[in-house]
Amino acid sequence: MCEAVVFVVKDGKTERIMEDVVSVQPEGSKVLLTDIFGEQKIVTATVEKVDLTGHEIILSYGGD
Repeated sequence: MCEAVVFVVKDGKTERIMEDVVSVQPEGSKVLLTDIFGEQKIVTATVEKVDLTGHEIILSYGGD
């Protein structure tokens, strides 16, 4: 499977925010995440790291 777990780093702490993510799409200063069930989440963040073999995506919190 190609799904990933998405984490966001905020104030030096890493938080898991979504699992089974299949799509990551930049939306200006936000990132649109979509999982295998079609559920979506928009996060104010930037992409810091994409680890395809580890199935992890790390975002850096961008504030609200």
